[in-house]
Amino acid sequence: MTEEPDAPEEVTLLDEAGGERAFLLHDAIEAGGLTYYLVEAADDPDEVLLLKETEGLLESVEGDEFERVLALLEAES
Repeated sequence: MTEEPDAPEEVTLLDEAGGERAFLLHDAIEAGGLTYYLVEAADDPDEVLLLKETEGLLESVEGDEFERVLALLEAES
């Protein structure tokens, strides 16, 4: 089976307890010197997260920062 060209890449992330979870990487963007990732849980399409990379770790983005980065992602598409 071949992968569709626009199909999201599956990535495995570790949670704070060290457990592995599969996510689908939909988009990535650099803004303000940080890299942000839009991911969806592979087992639950209702769980969509915006993560930012800081010091080699990923953390959830919420509030005003979430709205600002989401607007950038939408403007990009």
